[in-house]
Amino acid sequence: MSSTEHAAPKTEEAKPGFKPIDEEVFETKTGSDLGKVALFVALLAVILMVMLYFSQQQNISGLAGKMDEMQGVKQEMVAVKDHVAVLEEEIATLRDLPKEARKIIVSSLLSESASKINYLISQMESEEQQAKLADIRKMLQELATDL
Repeated sequence: MSSTEHAAPKTEEAKPGFKPIDEEVFETKTGSDLGKVALFVALLAVILMVMLYFSQQQNISGLAGKMDEMQGVKQEMVAVKDHVAVLEEEIATLRDLPKEARKIIVSSLLSESASKINYLISQMESEEQQAKLADIRKMLQELATDL
């Protein structure tokens, strides 16, 4: 082979539009590799979206459970408010208890005085004194019934 024959292939390599075999394989590999990478990224995105969906679903179900608990707490609060209202009414009646106790004591004292006047009426000799004590006994009994 002469030196011109060796030079001829070099000129063919330099022709525009002609690519060596190694570069074609490299470009083809790069294109298919990018497709695989894109498919891998898409699968990762789908997996990530599924994970996010389930985590959000768990968060929502947790919030629903907490809302149910809040409803239970609200119902308990209403029950406690009702119970407090009943207790306040009972306390109001207990506040009036000293008045009631005083009325009972005064009434029993008036009854006791009336019974003592009955004894005094039996001990008096004059009818005039007995009549005055009977009037006093009658007034004491009226006072006792007014209370």
